[in-house]
Amino acid sequence: MKMNYQITERIFNITDSDKMCNPQTVCTVLEDEIKPIVENYICLNKEFKVRFRKNGDKNIFFVEFEADRIKPFGYIPK
Repeated sequence: MKMNYQITERIFNITDSDKMCNPQTVCTVLEDEIKPIVENYICLNKEFKVRFRKNGDKNIFFVEFEADRIKPFGYIPK
């Protein structure tokens, strides 16, 4: 899918190309990019958060949210 490629490319550019960037800034950008996609499928009931952890040479990101329900397929957002 073209959308998947665009999202993957953008995340790669954020996390790999800009190595001098503050990890918290990367988390904020990822929140802004991912949250609208999640909201298309899930009714969030709490804060949406992306967290970062360094594990050796790996950068690990956690996407955290709670949902009231999963929207049925075919749902058209208002």
